[in-house]
Amino acid sequence: MRGLSPDTVIVKPNLIRLVRRADSTYWQAHYKLDKLGKWMRKGTGTADLEKAKEFANEEWLKAKILIKENAFVVSRKFRAVADLVLRDLEVKIAADKTKRGSANDYKAAISSYLVPFFGGYNIDRITQEVYSRFCDWRTEKMGKEMSASGQANHNAALNMIFDYAIERGYMLRTQRPVLKNTGTTGARRPDFSEKEMDRLFDFMVTWAKGGKPGRPQQIRELLMMYVCFAATTGMRPGTEMDNIEWRQIDVIETDAEPILYLTLQRGKTLKKGQKSGVVLHRSCWLYLERLRAMSDDLQGMTLMEALEKKPAKRLFRLPDGSQPDSLNKQFKRLLTDAKMLNCPTTGEERTLYSLRHYAITQLIRQGATAEQLQQQVRTSATMISKYYNHLNPLKNADLFSGRKDKKTDQDHEHDEVQAIINHSPQDSLLNFAEMTTGLNIALVLRNHQAANELAEALKVAATATSS
Repeated sequence: MRGLSPDTVIVKPNLIRLVRRADSTYWQAHYKLDKLGKWMRKGTGTADLEKAKEFANEEWLKAKILIKENAFVVSRKFRAVADLVLRDLEVKIAADKTKRGSANDYKAAISSYLVPFFGGYNIDRITQEVYSRFCDWRTEKMGKEMSASGQANHNAALNMIFDYAIERGYMLRTQRPVLKNTGTTGARRPDFSEKEMDRLFDFMVTWAKGGKPGRPQQIRELLMMYVCFAATTGMRPGTEMDNIEWRQIDVIETDAEPILYLTLQRGKTLKKGQKSGVVLHRSCWLYLERLRAMSDDLQGMTLMEALEKKPAKRLFRLPDGSQPDSLNKQFKRLLTDAKMLNCPTTGEERTLYSLRHYAITQLIRQGATAEQLQQQVRTSATMISKYYNHLNPLKNADLFSGRKDKKTDQDHEHDEVQAIINHSPQDSLLNFAEMTTGLNIALVLRNHQAANELAEALKVAATATSS
């Protein structure tokens, strides 16, 4: 057995000792953690024996607590600290049970870019020059400069790792490099024109019936409803839509027609415990009826009965209650088969997110302002104006010329958005809904005034007949 150095002081037998090297007057703390089965070493920064003992005891106790919480860093290498941050992110992802969102984006950034480049560096040795080399390496790896949103995710993930290291004393705040973002922003997103959407909906009806019998065909039918719902509501595919449950949908009675109102509880911009309301277009009555008919556990009841029962079941699911892993690949297949994959304006491939852009574009063209839309679509007025500034201002000529009174009261703005959503003069969304579901919407929902006039005429006719 190897003997102890003459300049060794036992603080706790087999747990803590102080060692002084021959070429130094300072003590070094050696402490053992049973869970790791190895001795750890750390400089005390002092030649005073009593102060060194106090330091060694504190470090040993601190390490015991950290290792109990699975937060102990064996080394100051970037990879070791990043592993602990990744572990925290995985806990959040498991609790959130979503395949999209910030935690997943940060995890991907750390695993695919940050650790491969910074992994071998000590966390307190990542200088501004090293960070600049990382930016150049990333651009070379991608073959182009990363977008602003992508760089923002990388910077946020890197800051999480630096914050973790600073909190535990592995680096100083002054050692943190300044992170930059040189990506381009505000680019036009690939979307659909109204004519293209008309063509896509028409194609989908036949395409959805062309899959292999069983689950493949069921997925196509579910995708068709998913596409219709996204293009109609402007909701975010994935983050928001995948988590919608039947119990979140209410029917609100008004002096005119009943309104479908969705209380969204999970989404990209919603914090835990936060809620957001979405007014659904009247055509969603047909999509909900089709989705109800596709659910084995909602058979034997009407749509209103299903809405009143408020089952804690996902809206977009297959007849057996399961959800496909991802509809993105199927949507790409649909667009490829329809020869509509690339947007003619941007040249980029369309995705499910392009449906959201279509819906927001239609609302803006119908007269909704960015301020009115920000709560309905959960994007700030600034971002709406930024990404949809290509729309012709003449679409809102009445608003800009003063021919339409502007309402500033929040409730009135909500009423205006509701009117725009549900009372468009040429409601192509109703036509899309009837085309894809094979159902017809009730007259009271299509034209409330006409329904009232018909009811009154029938009442008069009935009175005349009885007399």
